[in-house]
Amino acid sequence: MNQPATSQAESDARIVLRVQRGDVQAYGELVAQYERGALAAVLPVIGDLHEAQDVVQDIFVRCYLKLGKLRDGGRFGGWMLKIARREAARASKRRRRDQVSLMRMTEAGERRSEDSGGIFDDEARRLLESVRRLPAHERVVVGMRFFDGRSVEEIARSTGRPVGTVTKQLSRAIARLRKEFEAEVLPCRMKTSAEH
Repeated sequence: MNQPATSQAESDARIVLRVQRGDVQAYGELVAQYERGALAAVLPVIGDLHEAQDVVQDIFVRCYLKLGKLRDGGRFGGWMLKIARREAARASKRRRRDQVSLMRMTEAGERRSEDSGGIFDDEARRLLESVRRLPAHERVVVGMRFFDGRSVEEIARSTGRPVGTVTKQLSRAIARLRKEFEAEVLPCRMKTSAEH
């Protein structure tokens, strides 16, 4: 059963006060209470579940860091949603910019391959196609890390994401690529070696 609004506001105010007084663990109660609402606000703007979850994580970190400025803890929910909408818009804008940047890097790599007489072999082409099929936010960090040679810290700074988020996105992307690449390439290799 849902709590009445005034009761929820009073509960939030007590939890916020506990956090402001140093009870870091109490913040988890606010996250548990509001993370679904934050995801519901962010997902339509972002359009990708994994990226939206990363943005929600960033939102709660941002809220925690700014919690000292919240004067009325009973308004935590509305305050957090305002931050969520702003962060979703920023993430969406950053995503579009990153997609254009990655497309340019990919096109430049293909041109270099053509200019050098088609040095890319079939495996490299398949890997590049697999990278293109990644979710946009993962494609961007993979492109910046492996095509552009940037460190995780540099990627975090240029994308405005925490280092932990970038690391998580790279890990997910590498796992996806490994799974897809092994599913496509290993059977081909096995078939080729069986023919010889």
